Amino acid sequence: MNKRNITLIVAVLAIFVAFVSGKRQEKVEPEKVEPDRVEMIIEKMSLREKVGQLFIIEYSDRYDLEDPYFDKLIKKDKIGGLILMEMDIDNYIERMNRFQKISKIPLFISVDGEWGASMRFDTLTQFPRNMQLGALSSPDLVYQVGSTMAKQFVRLGIHINYAPTIDINNNPLNPVIGQRSFGDDREKVALYGAAIIKGLQDGGILTSAKHFPGHGDTEIDSHKSLPVLAFDHMRLDSLELYPFKHAIKEGVAMVMVAHLSVPSLDSTGVPSSISYPIITELLKDELGFEGVVVTDALGMKGVMEHVSKERVAIESFKAGSDILLMPPGDKRKSIAAFRKAIRKGEISKERLDESLRKILKMKEQVGLLDGTPYIDPDDAFTQVETQEVLDIINRVAEESMTLVKHPDWDPDQNLETLTANGDADTIILPRKITKELLENARQRTEGLEFVILYLPEMRAPKNDRENYATIPPQEIYDFISAWAREQKVILAIMDNPYALDKIDIKAFEGILVGYSSSEANLSAADKVFRGIIEAHGVLPAAAGGFPTGYHVK
Repeated sequence: MNKRNITLIVAVLAIFVAFVSGKRQEKVEPEKVEPDRVEMIIEKMSLREKVGQLFIIEYSDRYDLEDPYFDKLIKKDKIGGLILMEMDIDNYIERMNRFQKISKIPLFISVDGEWGASMRFDTLTQFPRNMQLGALSSPDLVYQVGSTMAKQFVRLGIHINYAPTIDINNNPLNPVIGQRSFGDDREKVALYGAAIIKGLQDGGILTSAKHFPGHGDTEIDSHKSLPVLAFDHMRLDSLELYPFKHAIKEGVAMVMVAHLSVPSLDSTGVPSSISYPIITELLKDELGFEGVVVTDALGMKGVMEHVSKERVAIESFKAGSDILLMPPGDKRKSIAAFRKAIRKGEISKERLDESLRKILKMKEQVGLLDGTPYIDPDDAFTQVETQEVLDIINRVAEESMTLVKHPDWDPDQNLETLTANGDADTIILPRKITKELLENARQRTEGLEFVILYLPEMRAPKNDRENYATIPPQEIYDFISAWAREQKVILAIMDNPYALDKIDIKAFEGILVGYSSSEANLSAADKVFRGIIEAHGVLPAAAGGFPTGYHVK
C-alpha cells in the first residue's frame, strides 16, 4: 500500500470519529426481562401457604371422596402434595381431579413406584425390580424401562416417583433393600441407576435417588429401628456415596435421605434425616447437590425413636431437607408446629423461601403452574396398560434369565423333547410351600430322569413390613437339596439370587435364577429350558459361591 492511500484512509477515519463524537449519543434501552413466575408467586404467598408447600401427605382410597380432614389439609393448610398408597384406579381419577380443583397451587401427586405404578395400583402389571434389571448386560434396556414407566405415571397424573433405590446391596442379610437394589457392584448400581433416572426424567417424571447416604450394608430395617453404618469416611466415600455422586452428576431432581446413624459423618449419632452435617455439609456443600432434598417417611421408627412427632419435620428441615414426607400423627398439628417455629425465629423466612423456591421450580417444570391439572379418564383407562408396557416387561424377562449351572442333558435335548418322551416333569411350587406339598411333588415325579422345580418368591404377610430378603424356611431348602441328591433336579429360583446361599449347589443338575414369579419371568424361564431362547443374564450380586457377574451359557 503506497503512502497516498494510507494518508487517505487516515483522513477518512478522522472525519468519521469527529462526526460520531459530535453527534448526541442515543440512549440504549435495557433488554426487557420478564419477571420470574416463581418469584412473583412467592411474593404474594402467606406464611401458611409457604409452609404448606413443604409437606407431602400420604393418601389412599380408604378415605371418603370428600373427606373433611383432607379438604382442610388442602384448603386451609395448603399442603404441597400427596403420596399415594393403595389405590383403586376407578376411584383415583375422580379424587385427584377434585383435589387439584380445590387446591390454590396444584398438588404434587407422588408415588413410591420403584417397580412402576403397579406398586399402588395392583390391577396393573408389575415392572421388574431393580435386582432383575441388574442382571441385564446393558443399561440401554434399563433406560427404556424408566421411559415406559414414565408414560404410565404421566397418564395417571403423577409427577414424582420416589425412586430409584441406588443403595449397593453388599449385605445379603439386608432386610429392607434386597431386590430393590441393582446389585452389589458400585459401578453397575451407579450406571443403571442413572439410566432409569434419565428414562423417567426424560419422560417428564421427577425422580429421587435413595436412600442417602446408603442403606445397602445394614441388617436392621429403618422402618423398625435405627441402623448404624459403622464405616469410616473413606469407605463411605468410595462405596456407599459413589452411586449418589454419579446420580447428582447426571442431574437427578431429588435425593431422599434415609434414617441411618453414621458416626463417621455425624459424631452425635442422630439419624441422617435430621443431621445437618450429613444433609447440608455433606450432600449439599461437599457433593454439590443443588436439587430438592426429600425425607424418607418421617413416621418411621428409625427417626421417631429420637424426636417427637411434632418436632421431626422441624428438625429435618433445619438439617437441610426441603420436602417433608409423611409426617407422623396429626398432620395438621405438625404443620401448625412448623409455622410456630418460623414465627418464633427458630427457622428463618429466608431459609423457608429457599426451599419453597426449589419446590415451586419443580412444579413449574412439570407444568403445575400452568393451570389446574386434569386426568382424562378415557386416556388413563386405555393408555396405561399398553402393549408397549407388556413388551418391555417381557423383553427384560427374556434378557435377564441367569443360568449359574447348566443342565447336564445331551446338546440335542431340552425340556420339550424330554417331556414328550416322558423323561421329565415340571413342578411350579406355590408361594405357600409346606413339606407335605413338597413330599407329594417328589412322589409324583419318582422314576423320571429329570424334574424341573420352580421355587417361588416368598413375601412376608401384609400385616408385617414387606421384607424383600425373606426366603422360604431353611428346612424347605434342605428338603429340595436332599431331593436333588436322589434325582436329577433342575432348579429355577424365581426369587432373588441370595437363595443360592441356602441350597446345596452341587446336588442340583442345573440352576437358573429367574428373580420373581411374574408371568413374564415364568414364561422366559420355560423358554430357556425348552431351548427357545438363551439365558443372557448375569448375577447382579455374589451368591452361592458365585461371583458378581457370573453366568453360564
